[in-house]
Amino acid sequence: MTLYNHIRYVLLAALVVFVSLQTAAFRQCDNLMGRVTVDGKPRNGVVVSDGINVTVTDADGYYSMLTDGRQHVFLSVPSDCKVPVDANGAPAFYQTITYGPDAVARHDFSLTSVPEKKEWTLLAMADPQVAVGDTCDFERYIMPPLMEFVATLGDDVYGITLGDLVWNTPSLLGYYKKRIGSTGVPVFAVIGNHDHNEHVKDDKKSDRDFRDVFGPTYYSVNIGDCHLVVLDDIYYRAEKGRNDYSDYVTPQQLVWLEKDLSYVPKDKMIIIGVHIPTARRNVPGHVSSNKPLYDLVRGFKDVQILSGHSHYNFTTTIAPNITETTFGSVMGAFWYPLCHDGSPRGYAALKFKGNRLVDKYYVGAGCDRDYQMKIYPPEDAVLWNPRRKQGEPYDSILVNIFCWHDNWTVEVSEDGRRWKRLPDEARLIPEKSGGKCWDPDVRKSLVKGRIPANHGGARPTDPNDHMFLYKPSDGWRMVSFRATDPFGNVYVSTLNNKSI
Repeated sequence: MTLYNHIRYVLLAALVVFVSLQTAAFRQCDNLMGRVTVDGKPRNGVVVSDGINVTVTDADGYYSMLTDGRQHVFLSVPSDCKVPVDANGAPAFYQTITYGPDAVARHDFSLTSVPEKKEWTLLAMADPQVAVGDTCDFERYIMPPLMEFVATLGDDVYGITLGDLVWNTPSLLGYYKKRIGSTGVPVFAVIGNHDHNEHVKDDKKSDRDFRDVFGPTYYSVNIGDCHLVVLDDIYYRAEKGRNDYSDYVTPQQLVWLEKDLSYVPKDKMIIIGVHIPTARRNVPGHVSSNKPLYDLVRGFKDVQILSGHSHYNFTTTIAPNITETTFGSVMGAFWYPLCHDGSPRGYAALKFKGNRLVDKYYVGAGCDRDYQMKIYPPEDAVLWNPRRKQGEPYDSILVNIFCWHDNWTVEVSEDGRRWKRLPDEARLIPEKSGGKCWDPDVRKSLVKGRIPANHGGARPTDPNDHMFLYKPSDGWRMVSFRATDPFGNVYVSTLNNKSI
């Protein structure tokens, strides 16, 4: 042994002994350690993980673990601490583990205390899917109205992008991080299928570009009385091309989540961000490992799952205490201004008070908040049926209520008369209509040759189950629809009969 190596060995051994004396959390077999301080003082009970191990800091703020090749160590930031951000304004709750010649890697975290949030807002965005050639559309059509919308949300705002930040272009991940950071909102990132490197045929390696920019693909933080969890529900193979993947939360993540949740009181609100919907109200497809996921959170007071991927809006009630909201896409139907269900491309806001969700609404990019439905006169309404043509004889009006769920109330008023509730049979149900119910505007735009040039696959979604038909009286002059959501938001829209 050389003198240099002997001295290094002695110093390392001394460090191990010193740390062992400092904290009972350190074991001599551990190779990763650190200290968490808040306002310069050690903090006990902070949850620390490398994605496999989950531990907590001791009374002196120390943590340690035996890690094996993991890229990041990260904190479940306590609710009374500010979520750290990097130079781009992105959440920086993690550090890249430095594996060097020393046996022990050390990563300390310095947090700043803030008053626990009693109320806060989550900005939810799904599927920006920025690609080469799309950055100008993103800059022109999304960023200006998004900045204006963020300015209306007040203080204590966080964001989450629910996957497909880019479209098979890993080199643009940094661009997206910088641009979304310019909103001034710390935005958490969920990995989507298009965020993987399609040239790497390995689930554990194809997300390396994403991890290098945004950190771990699954993690948690605490905000107010809410515990926010991000999961990766894409198992990416790419053996048969870029779309060769499964919707699947790996057992490794589920084991990690069980450990993570063991430190969370049952009365906390659980928010889970994923890319592919774990369940779908209107079609049978779902994440194949959704049942064990639901089992892990079933004991909590309220669980809100947020997802994207579909490019249209719907809500799914999974259990009395588990609800999933799937949002329309930021990019619309591949940079056409409508999503596949007729919703405008856009984003959403969720407002939390304590451990309760007290408001939720979707806003089209550049649209008023009250724009929540589109009414079609009979000559256009007929297009909901793919077998019919525009202008064919039809006796009903169609209203597409973008974010309708079965806990909404929908009413109609004809010619200023009293409101009456639309009967259940007024709703178009795809499985009773040959499996296809199309939004008329989407059909006119995406089926008649005006498909966006950069993606010929854009088309109406078949299982559009948030449209309603109403047959007005002969000689009607005006029909109004009123939709009330479970948070008390009331949206009204009126159609005038232009033939009179």
